[in-house]
Amino acid sequence: MVQPCNSKRVMGASLVSAFIAAAMALVVLVSASVSQAADLQWGGLYRFEGNLINNPELSSSPRAKTYMLHHLILQPKIVAADGMTVFGRFDMLNSGFGANSQAGAFIGQGVGSGTPTGIDDSNVLSRNQAVSNLQISELYMSWTQEFGQLVVGRAPLHFGLGAWFNSGRGNFDHYLSTLDMVGYKIVTGNLFIMPILGKVNEGSVDQEDDVNDYMVHAQYDNPETELSIGLLYQARNGGKNDIVTGSDYVGGPGSTVIGGYKHSYIGIFSSQKLKDVTVAVEAGILSGDTGVRTAGGADVKLNAFGLAAEVAWKPETSKWSSVVKAGFATGDDPGTLDTNESFTFSRNYRVGQLMFTHPLGQRDFLRTGLTRNVAVGSTGNQIDTEAISNAMYIAPAVQYQSSDAWAFGGTFILGRLNKEPIAGGSTATDLGYEFDLNMTWTPFDRFTWTTELGLFLPGETWKAGPANLDNSFAYGITTKAAVRF
Repeated sequence: MVQPCNSKRVMGASLVSAFIAAAMALVVLVSASVSQAADLQWGGLYRFEGNLINNPELSSSPRAKTYMLHHLILQPKIVAADGMTVFGRFDMLNSGFGANSQAGAFIGQGVGSGTPTGIDDSNVLSRNQAVSNLQISELYMSWTQEFGQLVVGRAPLHFGLGAWFNSGRGNFDHYLSTLDMVGYKIVTGNLFIMPILGKVNEGSVDQEDDVNDYMVHAQYDNPETELSIGLLYQARNGGKNDIVTGSDYVGGPGSTVIGGYKHSYIGIFSSQKLKDVTVAVEAGILSGDTGVRTAGGADVKLNAFGLAAEVAWKPETSKWSSVVKAGFATGDDPGTLDTNESFTFSRNYRVGQLMFTHPLGQRDFLRTGLTRNVAVGSTGNQIDTEAISNAMYIAPAVQYQSSDAWAFGGTFILGRLNKEPIAGGSTATDLGYEFDLNMTWTPFDRFTWTTELGLFLPGETWKAGPANLDNSFAYGITTKAAVRF
């Protein structure tokens, strides 16, 4: 789950030990950078993306959403001693799209905001661009010993297919999962067990308002049989000040906070390769208490389920390959204010270019408003902030590698709605169809250029039943390039 993940052993199990270990990591970082500068290694990624999404509102009076992004990721690695390494990730030219968004910055990020008063805050008078901040996304120490690996700091998280926790290691991934943690991976043979103490938010040091994660990740990996089986347990306890209330998604109007947030997440993953075919499945169950009570006096519970499956065919001697992705995610039922049934995939887990990537339509049919931080019934002026929720899908894809440098592929996506998204409504379940084409040029290992074309033919869902909204087609064009170093 923690990357890189080639290590071993048990963690300190108290809050005090977490603070001590974090202080140790800081000491290692400082001493290593001063006394062993020769062991400092740099890697990273720079990417550029251009996007045109025509008619994201699926309206009969279409508007186009056009924007360009660029982003720089710096990944230092400090080898402090044998087995002791400090890893970092610094994101530059980043945006404020979300707490864990690494989408980058707009090309054309102006200096002005509100009413300008002079040249320094006027976009039309300025002679320079806005200054972008350096963001520290990851910074952690890995200490590998005979029996295991100690991990301390802000580390990436990944489990299974990346449907729940996704570390965002792809060239064009815009999101990543991280956690401030103390963890110890114990390895015996092909099996490892890693208990983790995570601190999501400290809050006030003299009050019980922290947000903590208590996790265990166990996994069996057999390189001979190419079988992997993983189990993840996460218990999150949070304070009263971090609860979303009064919204249609949690408790409804008039709801109040009556306790702390608590959830339990159980994830299961399995992958098996059989000759040219690899089958992988990840499932997750989310349950717990939101800490919210409805205006009617009912406590709001969590009860959600998600499933992602992938079947990949890739013969060694063929230029053709294919993969079929299928999945299911429960959606929040607006008619049950005492239960939130929303299972939302990581926004980094993609199955296509449009349907589950960019907010579409004139209602929040997928019930992902909390994920996208927009009001009910609004798609928002956002980039690729959509996620898989309240839906089932199947997405077969095929790719042809014409040469070492060129590859061509296509994807077909069929989507269905799971839950009625409008209280008392009669929305159809047909989300529609999507056809994607892509072309990738890789002239050398560290450079990739991809162009994607997507066509979305919306189904009856987007009409919202008696509301009879528009459901005109949408299309998208994306071209993006990345260079690693």
